[in-house]
Amino acid sequence: MEKAIIDFIENHMMNHIILIALCVAATIGAMAVDLVSGVQKAKQRGEARTSTGYKKTATKAKKYFTPFLTLCFIDILCCVVIPIPVFSMLWTAYCIFCEFVSVREKSWQKEELRKAEKTMRVIIDNKDEIAKMAAELLFQRENENNTVKKEEK
Repeated sequence: MEKAIIDFIENHMMNHIILIALCVAATIGAMAVDLVSGVQKAKQRGEARTSTGYKKTATKAKKYFTPFLTLCFIDILCCVVIPIPVFSMLWTAYCIFCEFVSVREKSWQKEELRKAEKTMRVIIDNKDEIAKMAAELLFQRENENNTVKKEEK
């Protein structure tokens, strides 16, 4: 019995652990490529590279590795039945795909998103003034319509 357990750990579980370690390395590598790419894009746009931008990478790592750890435990529990850590590998593929899309985003696309965000912020900050202007325009148009109707009679 002891020999069967040792054989299982050496042959089957170690393969899982090695594949999971490769998944971790691949995810970290993809995040590093995205970080370098992000810094280069910020330089191209002339933006300052602040700790806030770097913290986004740490936040992303937290979002990637919290579910990944859970999936690793599931894979280790399933290693009796499933020959490879399928769940960890699928999650890694998803994370690498997300990083690939992030790296492929053009610098001008991010600039357009930031401009749209600034425009929305101005609109939200000045919503009372915009509402007053809209009400004045409606009132003015209503007065013009009433004037036209009176002239027709």
